[in-house]
Amino acid sequence: MSVFQPRFQTYNRLHFSDEEPATEITSFHLFPRLPVEVRLKIWENALSARRRLLTVRLAPSDLSKASASYTTSVVEKPRISPLWSICQESRQAAHEFFRLPVHIGKDLTLWVNPENDHVFITDFQIETHVLVHFINDLKTSDPQSIGLLHIALDSLCTRTLKCLRALSPYHTEKISQEAISTFKEWIISLQSIWFIHLLSDDSRLGFGVISGTKNYTIMGLNRSMPIFPRTVEFKLFECDLRPIQPSLEGQTVWRDPKCAVQAWVEMEKKLGCHSQESGKKEPIRQISHILAMGGKSDYHHSVPCDVICRKMMDDLLQRDQEDLHQLFIDGPGQFLPREAWEETEERKKNLLSAAGFWIFPLGTFDTLNEELAGKAYQDLSGQQPGLGLFEL
Repeated sequence: MSVFQPRFQTYNRLHFSDEEPATEITSFHLFPRLPVEVRLKIWENALSARRRLLTVRLAPSDLSKASASYTTSVVEKPRISPLWSICQESRQAAHEFFRLPVHIGKDLTLWVNPENDHVFITDFQIETHVLVHFINDLKTSDPQSIGLLHIALDSLCTRTLKCLRALSPYHTEKISQEAISTFKEWIISLQSIWFIHLLSDDSRLGFGVISGTKNYTIMGLNRSMPIFPRTVEFKLFECDLRPIQPSLEGQTVWRDPKCAVQAWVEMEKKLGCHSQESGKKEPIRQISHILAMGGKSDYHHSVPCDVICRKMMDDLLQRDQEDLHQLFIDGPGQFLPREAWEETEERKKNLLSAAGFWIFPLGTFDTLNEELAGKAYQDLSGQQPGLGLFEL
């Protein structure tokens, strides 16, 4: 079987290959002699080395809209940690770390660590009360009665907005006051909410003066834009250290990323989470915008790219090159001078494509501009987005 040889270097491959030891150690016979607290710390560090983005879908389990029953499916199954099968001590450490069970269908249980994992609820097909019961069930299933601490929602999904806006403290038929109170407690304890905004699969191509927006500066291949794959494990960096600033001056985002955030905040207010009464807790959550290139164009919900391994990432980057030539050599951009869109060898070397996502703080899109055909764009000059980098 031939070894895969990539045609393109990526930021993921460069970063994660640097983490690999020069000489792989397959055994350490003195490990059992280490103090137990040291061994447990090693297991914990191994378990928390990567964060996970777990993408789930919720659906009603029957046709009754008043029913609280639902089914949960997972888009991509995460890799099973080897610590579940090394020894009894490692298995116990894994069980304590992944303490929250999420039941997928009838036969599969997804074990989640609330402090380390982010759960992305995508493509809403549910009534509001189903979301409430899903969240409350997880809080009840947690031995520490915490539930999810990091949640991600699809900012493009109109059903997400409808679901959030429909929730109020006055539900009586479908949601009990006890369930509302538990859901409110969960909101207040949340640590982070990500609103994921995936652009169409042509968002890495800058059309310059023929784009229909004011982002004239982006012409040719926009290597800066991260590619959102169908994988799970990632590392989180406070800042994207690639030379991305020239590409941030005018970024087309199509629909307004603020709409979903506003719907969430409105829901919090309706539930009384921002009460000024003395002694009442305020939400501590940090709201962020996630921006990346997704799959085939779908303006109704976010679609990840069909990338789950290095080879598929390499094939996508090859298609980038083919699309670039089709646009500027055979297509509408052929009248533009070649030097206006063609990349220099230095740029190709210094700005590597990344499978991941940008993280922007709340308020980033407050000055969004609307242009032709509903294309919204944002000047992101000077922003220093964080970077989530997936391991392929």
